[in-house]
Amino acid sequence: MTEKRERKLPPAGETITVIGAGRSGVAAARLARALGYRVRLLDEGPVPPKEKKLLQEEGVEVQEGRAFDAREILSLPFVIVSPGVPPRKWAGQEAPLYIRNVMGEMEWASSWTAVPLVAVGGTNGKSTTSALLAHFLEAAGERVFLGGNFGTPLSDMVLSERRGSSPLPTVAVVELSSFQAETMGIFRPVVNLLLNITPDHLDRYLSVDHYRNAKWNAFQTMEKESFTVLNRDPACGVYPPFSPISSRLAWFYGSKGSCPDRTGGLILERDALSATLDGIEGLPPISWNLEKFPLEGMGNRQNLAASLLGAVLYLKATGKHPEQVTTVLEEAAASFRGLPHRMEVVGEWKGIRFINDSKATNVDATRLALEGYAGHSPFVHLILGGRDKGAPYAPLREGIRTSVKSIAVLGEARDKIREELGSLVPLRMCESLEEAVDVAAGQASEGDRVLLSPACSSYDMFHGYEERGAVFRSIVENWIRRRERAR
Repeated sequence: MTEKRERKLPPAGETITVIGAGRSGVAAARLARALGYRVRLLDEGPVPPKEKKLLQEEGVEVQEGRAFDAREILSLPFVIVSPGVPPRKWAGQEAPLYIRNVMGEMEWASSWTAVPLVAVGGTNGKSTTSALLAHFLEAAGERVFLGGNFGTPLSDMVLSERRGSSPLPTVAVVELSSFQAETMGIFRPVVNLLLNITPDHLDRYLSVDHYRNAKWNAFQTMEKESFTVLNRDPACGVYPPFSPISSRLAWFYGSKGSCPDRTGGLILERDALSATLDGIEGLPPISWNLEKFPLEGMGNRQNLAASLLGAVLYLKATGKHPEQVTTVLEEAAASFRGLPHRMEVVGEWKGIRFINDSKATNVDATRLALEGYAGHSPFVHLILGGRDKGAPYAPLREGIRTSVKSIAVLGEARDKIREELGSLVPLRMCESLEEAVDVAAGQASEGDRVLLSPACSSYDMFHGYEERGAVFRSIVENWIRRRERAR
């Protein structure tokens, strides 16, 4: 281990300062207090009364409306930063950085738990892969905590562990964002997955390289017997890391044609959906029939491959025999129903299926959604648009040519989208999501898909992708209801 990656936790009784009173910051502060530290929590804005009361009852000093000063923060003995607070606010720098006395919430929590971790990172697909991986492990008999960036902060699990709650999880599956990884010093999951790296969060990072470096930061101190799992598809953007990885390496392939030079890992066959694992030391070849997996889209195929491989490697690393639960894992794949707003079926009318992919807030997520329909005749009526995030829309052109019949576009980005994509298929400019659904569904016929996969942020018209997806669902339900009444 290099000097750069050394960590020394302060002794109990010392003061720890927590920056940011979001869910992760509050959880980190409560854990630190339970461990015997003096804790103060700082936030630029108001702290919700419920959280403030709880923290104060537990002995945490809360300072709200507190401007951050980088020189002051960096001079403190020990600091935990909430992932929602960018480095420019607490360090005066844009780039991901390691500082010995500053730790992110995920690393902080992982330092105090005896529960083995499986981490899932990447630009797109983290939440679905984490949930599916947890689903596989539960089917194989594990007690699983699922959280991190998605859902419950890891510090909450560790707090329950320290207080003697039972039964404890046997494994924690944690979704890991670049925000959580950017400050990491020591992080040692049993299995660490990286799904893809495509341009995103460039309002926080100076460049794609800074963003990529933040992702790779989570792999720097893994142990030799652990596993790094990477996407072998060249389009996924998982280039070689900036420094060597000491752990064992395994690859997953979202389709047979995704990479010609196949090495040890797991590959999905594209036509009859099945998977084969081979070339992993200590494991026999294993095959699965996955034809009943219900989720659509190439992104979900990659999520399936990644989560299945991650589950198998975790079972192997902890002394289990994954080849003995082949049927169990097949059944788990068939029973998984996905997460809201991620290629979610929200309605069907006379063979027209409505798909809510509101979580596709960047171009690559929409590209993967369309790629999953490749090989069919064009049958997708695509709803695009929202607040532009600065990336070009050109990567969508191939998927539109092969799979899309029409586009309905809305939001602040609609002029840019029309300029870049309007020559490919019929495109209509819309003033609202309701109008876009009417336009797209009005052109659809039996067997078609009406797909909301915006490739944009939602913040021009909605408070988040969840609200956008919920509104889409409501609009679709009303659209279907009106036609049922008219029959």
